[in-house]
Amino acid sequence: MYSRTFLSKDELENILQYKIDPLELNRIISAYDMADWAYGDKKTIDGSMYFFHVTRVCKILINELGIYDPEMLISALLHDVYKKIEDITPEIIIYNFGPYIAYLMEILQHDLKYIKSKPFTFGINEVVRIPADDYMILWLSEHLDNFRCLEITPNFSPVNYILNITQTLIAQSKNNDNEAIKYLITELKKERNKILG
Repeated sequence: MYSRTFLSKDELENILQYKIDPLELNRIISAYDMADWAYGDKKTIDGSMYFFHVTRVCKILINELGIYDPEMLISALLHDVYKKIEDITPEIIIYNFGPYIAYLMEILQHDLKYIKSKPFTFGINEVVRIPADDYMILWLSEHLDNFRCLEITPNFSPVNYILNITQTLIAQSKNNDNEAIKYLITELKKERNKILG
């Protein structure tokens, strides 16, 4: 069953050891450990460990999209940590992983309109960066993993969730030229069609 699979720390290290700088690998492993601690015993609707979900989102970025950017991988591992545990604050994330990751984690709790109204600024000159592609890649990857876990049972019907995601996220991103986003939309549609027929 897909929802019981996860990316182990050893697998993550083996995949990344020759792809990124060792210091960046340490940051990613620190995020993995923080996610493991933060999500702890929290479970998804189907009873699988929530931690497994965030590792699979990270795995989608690496294996399916070829994304090795440490900020994206760390954000994938920690993307819901603010919702799951109050002990981890934006200040802790900034201290451990930097302001951009804290920013991505914050905006992932909101919609695309919010991002455009709250751009990320950095540097002495306060350069503005609107990370719409980073946001969409993380958000679509998260929902792709969710779609892959869905099953229709007598007690649960995911139809409304699927239709809502299809109408909002896919509609917002369908005119995007980013290859990763195009791939994710295609995969989401495949998963939607498997479930809805």
